Amino acid sequence: MTRSRTTSQTNKAGAATARPERKRADKDASVSPQLSADTARPRFRKRSDTIAEEVKRWIVTERKQPGDRLPQERELTDHFGASRWTIREALKSLEVQGLITISTGPRGGARIADVTQHNATQLLANYFYFKPLTARHLYDCRKLLEPVLAAEAVGHLTEEQLEALDATIEITKRPPNTVEDRREQRTAELEFHNIIAEACPNLLMSFLGRFINGLLRDLVVFNRTYVQVGVAFSRENLHFHEALLDAFRRQDRKTVSRLMAEHMDSASYYTVEMKGELEMRFLSD
Repeated sequence: MTRSRTTSQTNKAGAATARPERKRADKDASVSPQLSADTARPRFRKRSDTIAEEVKRWIVTERKQPGDRLPQERELTDHFGASRWTIREALKSLEVQGLITISTGPRGGARIADVTQHNATQLLANYFYFKPLTARHLYDCRKLLEPVLAAEAVGHLTEEQLEALDATIEITKRPPNTVEDRREQRTAELEFHNIIAEACPNLLMSFLGRFINGLLRDLVVFNRTYVQVGVAFSRENLHFHEALLDAFRRQDRKTVSRLMAEHMDSASYYTVEMKGELEMRFLSD
């Protein structure tokens, strides 16, 4: 495990004398030589942030996978020459980012986590909280993304996923008696698109599709009731979803792309008609 040279210090006469390099620690199977302290550390960065970034580089370099252990706290403390509180702060930062999980007890410690769509979505949504994002922005993106995403999913939807699409359609067939009923239907309408996104082999398209659907579900509110325009919106969604499911079953890529493009134009129109706006707030667990 390679250590970096420590910074120079000034002696009593004012001359700079370099401290000797730390001795190499005994090589341990749990720690790679690539896990080294960063000598080019910007002064304004907290020590814990620098250590967290170095641990992230080690994870990538060593191709670590979810479930793999990180070096023990004592080993990290010795390696970086940092206090245990600084190491704990660095690990806590990685935990908040969803990159590791920390457990206590004799067999506890830090393990690499599988970053979930939920965690990534929350962090990205926090960024947009401070930006003038609108419902129209979301639909402008959907009109570009959804037809391509749906076409890519053709042939990749499993029978179980096709049945799940059908189940969301059944929910939207029932006439809503309350606002809560309509909210349940709206969630099912967006889940229809999430299922398609999950089947898309393009991971970036899949993530973006589900991210936008999450914002629509959690943040978009309407200034007008669903009683008039909302009923027509629901019927349009049902029409397109039934036609899309049929095209998916037939694996008709061209028809899927066309239907989804028409669906997004329709959904965008009704969202504007109902004066859909984003209620910007931090997403909670």
